[in-house]
Amino acid sequence: MIFERILLDCFQNIQAERSSSSIYHLLKGKRSIQTVQDAHIYSLDPYYGIYKNISKGYYDKKIQELVKGDLLEKVDEKEMTHNISHQGLVWKNNQSYSLFFKGLLYYDKTDVFIGRLLLLVQTLTNSKMNFYSFIPVVNNPQIELWVRNMFRQVKGSESVILQKIYSELKLCLFQLTEKEANIFVDRLTGYQSYGMSLFQLAKEYEMTVDDIHLILISIIHRILNTLEVNSTKFPVLSTMVDNQSSLSQITNSASETYKYFLNGLTVEQISNVRRLKINTIYDHLVEIALYDDQFPIDQYVNVEEQNEILCAVKRAHSHRLKDIKELVKNEISYFQIRLVLAVMNKQKIGGN
Repeated sequence: MIFERILLDCFQNIQAERSSSSIYHLLKGKRSIQTVQDAHIYSLDPYYGIYKNISKGYYDKKIQELVKGDLLEKVDEKEMTHNISHQGLVWKNNQSYSLFFKGLLYYDKTDVFIGRLLLLVQTLTNSKMNFYSFIPVVNNPQIELWVRNMFRQVKGSESVILQKIYSELKLCLFQLTEKEANIFVDRLTGYQSYGMSLFQLAKEYEMTVDDIHLILISIIHRILNTLEVNSTKFPVLSTMVDNQSSLSQITNSASETYKYFLNGLTVEQISNVRRLKINTIYDHLVEIALYDDQFPIDQYVNVEEQNEILCAVKRAHSHRLKDIKELVKNEISYFQIRLVLAVMNKQKIGGN
């Protein structure tokens, strides 16, 4: 029931200001400025990308189940908006199981870290027994290359490295419940012993596949957070983390725009050079503003306009662009509103 609780949490935060599909895109971790900005605006950044492989059909089915169970209620059929019902709110608040997520922050790190860990442990345990004909549990060329390079460095010291991994993981797993720790360990593959699949784990622990998946993602995020806080205490596990700056999270197209932006080109000039619409460049600037702490917002929205937009947000009690636009002077554009919202919510999150 963890997945259902997360869905209700998302709908409660969005309050029917976005369609139900927006939450699907959030859970998938869609690399669009709208989805990333929604994550910031509605304080849903922990859930961003925590269920990358969920299908739209399955997601829609879950929403229908929540509606039939009177936990969600339809608000607008045409706009496909839903809100948490009173019964849903009561049910959600009675759920005691809580997990730790930092989805937006660890979007690019989660799969890389667990992939490297699983494959390295499998490689070292098999190599220790002089067995090299195993089938890799991870099918990712970049991860395989990383493990291959790491193996070259530690070959002959498999037992020592495995002991260090064991000791470091043990420290990380101490912060979990016994059940969570067991689920994580049962996922690991060793010599002549393959880790359990999500379906096997679900059967073993009498849980849904959804909840097993989310528990594992939560555990990985906890470990990543632990390593981030005290990397020197975990020298081996820390090498498995793909350390990228926050600016590396922006989409490829926005990143290209960012290069021209840093060189001092105007929006019009970037639009001409890149042969893209001006509105597309505006989208990129909003995305860049979410990650660049030095973004010169005053260059695009003066202080008076910023204050007017912030006042409109408070008066509207909404983050709908249309609602905010109606409360500001005509000269203020949707781009300027989005830019202020991006910076405002980034500062709010950073101040928490």
